[in-house]
Amino acid sequence: MSTTADWREVVLASGTPLPSSPTVQCTVSSFGAYPAVIAAWDFSVQGGSFGEADADAFVGAVAAAIDRGLPLVSVLRSGGTKLPEGMRALVGIPRSALALTRLRAAHLPHVTVANHPTTGGVWVGIGSTADLRIAVQEALVGFSGPRPIEAMTGRAMAAGANTAEAALAAGLVDAVVPASEIVSAVEAVLAATTPGEPEIPDVPALAAPAAADAWGQVEGSRQSDRPTGADLIDSWLSERFALAGADTTVAAAVGRLAGRSVVAAALAASRATMPTPAGYALLTRAAQLAGTLDRPLIVVVDTPGADPHTEADGLAAAIANAMTAVLECPSPTISFVHGEGGSGGALAGAVTDVVGIGESGWFAAMGPEGAAATLRIEPGEAARRMRITPADLLENGFGDVFVPDGLAPTWLATTIDRLAAEPAAARLARRVDRWSSRLPGQS
Repeated sequence: MSTTADWREVVLASGTPLPSSPTVQCTVSSFGAYPAVIAAWDFSVQGGSFGEADADAFVGAVAAAIDRGLPLVSVLRSGGTKLPEGMRALVGIPRSALALTRLRAAHLPHVTVANHPTTGGVWVGIGSTADLRIAVQEALVGFSGPRPIEAMTGRAMAAGANTAEAALAAGLVDAVVPASEIVSAVEAVLAATTPGEPEIPDVPALAAPAAADAWGQVEGSRQSDRPTGADLIDSWLSERFALAGADTTVAAAVGRLAGRSVVAAALAASRATMPTPAGYALLTRAAQLAGTLDRPLIVVVDTPGADPHTEADGLAAAIANAMTAVLECPSPTISFVHGEGGSGGALAGAVTDVVGIGESGWFAAMGPEGAAATLRIEPGEAARRMRITPADLLENGFGDVFVPDGLAPTWLATTIDRLAAEPAAARLARRVDRWSSRLPGQS
C-alpha cells in the first residue's frame, strides 16, 4: 500500500458504503482487526473543498459511528471551505464540531489523518479537535495556506511553517508517517484505544514502608540509574501510541495495561526536569482524553516542580488547568509517586482516586532546597521538618499505599480493576470528598 489510491482501494472499496458527497466518501470498513466508520476526502473533487453537502455527509458519518458504537476515522485532504457556496459552506464548521461533541459524549474515539494539504475549516472544525492526530510526511497542515497568507498579510509564509513536521514539534499532531503507512498507523491507534478484556494478575500483600531518612530519600530519588517516568510508561503499556506535546518533559500515551486500554502520563518524562505550560497542557489533554474515551488515567509523578522561568507563559494557569482536568476526569484515576514530588507542580498529577508511593517517592510543599532557602536552614533539615518520606505520606493520609517498584504494574492493574467495578457516582463522590478535606492523618 504505497499510495493514497492503494489505501482507498484496500479500505474504502472493501467497506459498506454510507451516504456520501462527491468530496467526502463515507463507509464502514476495518483497519486490520478493528472496524471503524471512515470519512475520507477526495482531493480530485474541487480540491477537497468542504461545502454544505459535504457537511451533511460528515455529520451523517458521525451519527453512523455513534449508532454502531464504532470509532470515527477522518482522512482529510482539503484546501478549506467551498468559497462559491459562501456562508452555506462556512457553517459546516460548527455543524461538524457539534456532531463531534456528540461522538465524545458517546465515549468513541475520533482519529484523524491530515494528508497534503489539510487547511482551513476542515482542519479547524474536524482535524485539530480529533482525539488522536496523524499527519502525512511533508503535508501542509494548518489554518491557512501560503497563497491566502501572503495575500492577506503581505508577507510570505515562513519556511517550514504549517508543515506536518512543524505541527508535530508543536504538539498539534501526534505522529507523522509516510502515505504508505496510513493504514498501519491508524490500526495502531485503534489497537491502543479499543476496549479489551483485562488480565488481572495476583498482587502480593503490600508491606508498610520502613522508616527512612528524609534527605536520603531525596538523594535516592535523584540517582541517575533509576528509570524515568517515560521509561515506566514504555515498559508498562503494550500497543502503545504516544501523544505529542510541545514540551518533552511530559510524556503521555494511550495503550494497554494487562489487556485494558488506559491513558498514561509521566510528570515528568525525564529525570530532574521541570515542566513548562506546554507540558501541563499535555497532562490536561491526557486527562481529558481518558474521560472522553472512558479509559482509566494513570499519572507517574517524578518532578522537582514546575519550571519557574516560564511564569510569563501562563505557568500558574497551566498547572491549575491540569490539576482541574485530573480532578474532573470521570474515569478511574491513579497516581504513582515514583520519585520527586515537588510542590504544586507535581501535585497537579497526583490528585487522583488512589495515590501510590514508590520506593524512591517523596512529596513536599516545596522542594527541600527552596524550603531551606526560605526557612534559612539546611536542605536536609528542611526535608526532615516537612515529613516527606513514604512512611510520613502514608501516616498523614496523602498516600494510600506503599508500592515496591517491581510491583507497580501489577498493583496498577488490580487497582484499576477494583475502581472500574465501583459505581462511578460513588467513586467520584469519594474523590471530591478526599480532595475537599484536610489530610486525615497526624499533622
